[in-house]
Amino acid sequence: MKFSTPIKILLVLLLVILGWNYWLHSAWDMYNLISKTPSGDLHNVDFFAYYNAGGRYLRHDNPYFWGKDTQGQPIISDFIYPPTVLPVFSLLSRMPYDLARLFWLVAYGLTYAGVLFWISRSFLPEWRNVFLVLGIGFTMASFPLLSHIEHGQVDVFIISLILASYLCYARDKRMLAAILLAVATLIKVSPGFLLIYFVLFRRDFRFLFMFAGSLAVMALISLVFVPFGWWLDYIRIVLPEVGKGDAFWLNQSLMKYLSSYPEVSRVVGILGLGTLALLVWIISRRFTAQERQALLPLGNRAITSELVFILNLAGMLIFLGKAWVAAYVWLILPSAWLVIVLLGRKISLPLMVGISIGITLVLAKIYGFPVLDSLNTWGGLLLTTCLTIALLKRSFLAPGNPKFVKSSKNT
Repeated sequence: MKFSTPIKILLVLLLVILGWNYWLHSAWDMYNLISKTPSGDLHNVDFFAYYNAGGRYLRHDNPYFWGKDTQGQPIISDFIYPPTVLPVFSLLSRMPYDLARLFWLVAYGLTYAGVLFWISRSFLPEWRNVFLVLGIGFTMASFPLLSHIEHGQVDVFIISLILASYLCYARDKRMLAAILLAVATLIKVSPGFLLIYFVLFRRDFRFLFMFAGSLAVMALISLVFVPFGWWLDYIRIVLPEVGKGDAFWLNQSLMKYLSSYPEVSRVVGILGLGTLALLVWIISRRFTAQERQALLPLGNRAITSELVFILNLAGMLIFLGKAWVAAYVWLILPSAWLVIVLLGRKISLPLMVGISIGITLVLAKIYGFPVLDSLNTWGGLLLTTCLTIALLKRSFLAPGNPKFVKSSKNT
């Protein structure tokens, strides 16, 4: 699908007008929104947790605890990430806070733009402009991104590393793909669950060894900079606390509803991820090794592999202990990617409607009322369900556009 020059000009003008008049205004307001916290009135409260942890690292103060309560139990701080990122955050903490948070915004904005462009160039030429328009449009329409900007979260970096890992993998640069995924995992742990795709679906055990080796080497190197005891504190105390979930309404994980029962919540989360892994393995058995390949250009011969990758992304979010609204930036560009697939395939109306509603909900603004406070969760659940059904039924195999199945080489 190619756009004529007048259509391109009109689309660019439309995106510029919408971006300048509406999105930029909203993003600026969110970026400057002040939140009341025990530390005072703050901009970008999540980024402040990173910034503060970096400062405590420089003072050789354990960033995971505020001290102990009256029963002698440790009080876990608001920094819940692996210690490998502390040296990076310490560099930011050397800057004045407002300069550091601006640097953070620009850095993840440029990273996201780079990955958006890279993905668009990975499609067949006739679909590149379509993906760009959809990707930019979904980006401006996404409330999770505005929430990300408000809180100064890390998730744009995470999804950029994840998507870069997939693109490298599809180019047969598996070592680089493993390193990128390992970096994402050492920042936020949860990207490691994408091994469901790489190992259970792709059956790529060599990639597993590459990933594990990269993870081990980087973790060992981190011991030069951070105390080993902080790693023990993180694994023994902080991770189990994160895994139990959080009842706060911004949490868009199913574990939100079980957080009052920590042991049950952790078990359900593990079972949920285990079920996702089992479903992906069952799906893999319905396709040949050739059909499970990851190839370029996107949306062409390796459509099954791409859909399972997106399924893995959507499914894991709903079973994590904590998945704030900002975490759903993970699904902005994959949603645009999925629409390209829908445009090029004939699938049943119920599946088309279900996937369309799912995409709408994962991008939607949530409100602090029953049902409306979990719209992203329901969207992720709906996408996961529809993609699972479609893959089990092989619904995407019949092409609606012959251009999607013409022979092409990896680029």
